[in-house]
Amino acid sequence: MMLPHYIVLIICLLLLVFLCRKEWLRPNRKRLAARLLASLLAVVSLAFLILPIARGRQLRPAKTVMKPIDTPGGITAIYWPRQISAGSTLQVQGLFNNKGAHPVKLLLSGFNERLDSVTIPAQQQGAFAFNTRPKHEGRALYSLTAVAKDTLEKETIPLEVLPVKPLKVLLLAAAPDFEYRFLAGWLSQNGYMVAARTTISKNKYSYTYLDTTRFPLEQLTPALLNAFDVLVADAAALAALNARELAAIRTGVADKGLGLLVKTDSGAVRNFYNQPFPLTAAADKSERPVTLQLTGTTAMLHMEAPLYITATPGTQALVTDAQQHMLAGSSLYGSGKLVNTTLHTTYSWLLAGNRESYQNLWSLLLQKAARTRSETAQWFIGTALPTVRMPVTLRLETSTPQPMATVNGARLSLAQDAVLPFQWQGTCWPTQAGWQTAVAATGDTCHWYAFDEKAWQSIAAREQRQDSATITSADASTLPKIYIVIVLLLALTFLWVEEKMV
Repeated sequence: MMLPHYIVLIICLLLLVFLCRKEWLRPNRKRLAARLLASLLAVVSLAFLILPIARGRQLRPAKTVMKPIDTPGGITAIYWPRQISAGSTLQVQGLFNNKGAHPVKLLLSGFNERLDSVTIPAQQQGAFAFNTRPKHEGRALYSLTAVAKDTLEKETIPLEVLPVKPLKVLLLAAAPDFEYRFLAGWLSQNGYMVAARTTISKNKYSYTYLDTTRFPLEQLTPALLNAFDVLVADAAALAALNARELAAIRTGVADKGLGLLVKTDSGAVRNFYNQPFPLTAAADKSERPVTLQLTGTTAMLHMEAPLYITATPGTQALVTDAQQHMLAGSSLYGSGKLVNTTLHTTYSWLLAGNRESYQNLWSLLLQKAARTRSETAQWFIGTALPTVRMPVTLRLETSTPQPMATVNGARLSLAQDAVLPFQWQGTCWPTQAGWQTAVAATGDTCHWYAFDEKAWQSIAAREQRQDSATITSADASTLPKIYIVIVLLLALTFLWVEEKMV
């Protein structure tokens, strides 16, 4: 945008030089100063007419007046994921400004059941966070209610729970143990396809196949690993692999996106799969119950001499204890993901009948490690809280040239991004509150929710006040365009008349 400005300025400067030189070289020296001034005014007026700075811009700097923002009461900020995978935790976070004289209780409800609650003291603004694990699949409407003596506010929390696609899991065990035995059984019961190779003695293995066809597991080859989404192995099993097998795993993770989940220990040989996860032994070697903190949940597990993973740049903590010691973490490795855990006796949860904690842990670890599956198209909603009769921005990412799409059966006009050619953007105006459906020509569907005009009034009021908080006032009036035209005409008229008078 700056290049045209420079071109205009250069042209005007050259024009000014030409006119002044013309007047200077004329034999008649009468009124030379007036002719030069008229030439200058004519060129400057022309520049002001062409350049945007002359169109409504101020001639002197403007003053900026800051007005204090009176934050409205109620829910003033809110966030939650619109889609989660089955088995994942729904987290609802926000801010509530309690301007009343009584405490306000915030309630998260779903399916006529109170799921979580928090209290905001009187005359205070506080953050709130709710956690719940939905047990359904598909679309549902939760509610967030603010209650004091009466119901102050009630808002809708739409959520879509996507079914988890069964993963193909390959297990490598250095020796038969209960942890792998129970894990293989749980995977099979939950629809995963499992193949396992367990070392019996040197170069002798036993093979297990659950809900899958038989694979030749004697040697780990690139073709074999490409058939699985996650490889679960203990550190001893990886250390016993030959160089060719280990190289195949490394290439599968880095180049093909294979997920590698390692049960590590203090005697593990340092290699690419545990490089981001240095270990530290606990000072207390005795067996004791440890409170594990997963995403939104806690569980108790008896551990002897627990090992902690030291946090490093690029490592994400997945499981910690009450003191925030990391017991499981993940890291990116090329196009794939590495997950390391120091938990080795989680089968005790199943023996004690605590299937929920077991499922929460292994679902988390496997989903964090799993190979990312490519999609033909992906939808994104660019408006935080879509509202009826207001514009809603939809973005479609696809490799399809000139994609077609519809919203609620009506065609959606898409414009290609100038920088990212795989991104297409369109705008729609929902006419009715409720679930809306966007469908690409490839069949990829996105469900999103449009709120009623009266929803989230406190957030809307806060945004309006923030927009009007900074007021720019002119310290000088703008120069009307007609005055510039008059100056230009007068200057040109004088130059023409003055030349004719000679």
